Amino acid sequence: MAFTHGTLENEILNAVWTMEENGVSTKNISVSEVLSAINDNGNIRAYTTVKTVMDRLVDKNLLRRQKSGKKFCYKSVESREKMAASAISKLAGQYFNNDVRSLMKALEKQCLSIKA
Repeated sequence: MAFTHGTLENEILNAVWTMEENGVSTKNISVSEVLSAINDNGNIRAYTTVKTVMDRLVDKNLLRRQKSGKKFCYKSVESREKMAASAISKLAGQYFNNDVRSLMKALEKQCLSIKA
């Protein structure tokens, strides 16, 4: 599973997760729904661009695609929490020798420097 994504990939994943968490769509989510959510945030994207990136997220095994009538609908493969937990574990392994406490200390230090 890939842990790094482009900006639009992150926008799409966050839109899908938010819709799933809010129960907006209990089944699969259409490209139009994602496009609407992204464009509501002030980023104007084309339908074809969002569809292409969503298909790439399917290829990366981050979204699932299912045909629904004439259109495709999507669903996340993993929840936001599971994806975050996997990313945190990988980060701890890569940079902190699997020591999550050291990672937490580094995050706390970073947060304090941002507040200053």
